[in-house]
Amino acid sequence: MDNALYVGRFRVFHKGYLQTVKHILNQRHSTLIIAIGAAEQSRRFDNPFSGRERARMVASALIEEGLHQHVHIVQIDETSVDYGKWARYVENMCPPFQLVYSHSELVRSLFQRLGYQTRAVPVFTNPEYSFDLVTRRILSAQPWEHLIPTGVTRMIKEAQLLQRIRDM
Repeated sequence: MDNALYVGRFRVFHKGYLQTVKHILNQRHSTLIIAIGAAEQSRRFDNPFSGRERARMVASALIEEGLHQHVHIVQIDETSVDYGKWARYVENMCPPFQLVYSHSELVRSLFQRLGYQTRAVPVFTNPEYSFDLVTRRILSAQPWEHLIPTGVTRMIKEAQLLQRIRDM
């Protein structure tokens, strides 16, 4: 079978992303490559976690679910990439793939220009599964743990990343 690429920033790996990964894996691809965009960005309110931290979040959720065997995680540092060359840059940073999944119409369009088949990711998420809502709940001391996989919650707490969000 073919390899698939799923591109996103994954600012916090919530249960909506996990459902999406499960859906893509159910399409019987040999390998799912998860490309974490803007990996160089961190410690900003709109992107508080580093690419490495986000990769650890994704990995912890997938290991917990027993899904890690067929997934390869790549961090994409976009510091010196201009818009017109972005898709080619991602292509060069990842193992070979034949199909691209993304929530973003722009991302799909950029890969289509290179000749890739693309698919929009089905929206499984309820409105609660979003980075913005998770961070708002953390800041207002409301329950948030039920929105993200247990392994991700544990990692955030152990690495004391909650305080980083509050400090921003």
